[in-house]
Amino acid sequence: MSHDTPTAAAEGAAQVDTVTVRLVMPDRWLEHVQLLPLSTTLREAKTLGLRTLLQRSTDDPSDYYVEYAERRIRDEGLTLADLGFRPREILSIRAYDLGHYKRFEG
Repeated sequence: MSHDTPTAAAEGAAQVDTVTVRLVMPDRWLEHVQLLPLSTTLREAKTLGLRTLLQRSTDDPSDYYVEYAERRIRDEGLTLADLGFRPREILSIRAYDLGHYKRFEG
């Protein structure tokens, strides 16, 4: 006889529907590990990563892009499931412009 309670069943389903994501900002040497539903879009993961890694809410997520498997993902409406994301893989969050000065041409 099974002793599964509704809570235990829900936790089991949650484990199947979630994945551990490593959110990193390699240009700033920042990393955060987060459990996210596979239905999370890249846009949502990027926004969460920015807020968590930078510890502020003033950054505009559109100033950043997401890389997966070292490739820029242009469609941030894709979900982790759409990517075939596996546990402990990395989503890199990178700024379009890191604010570096133009090369000296003097």
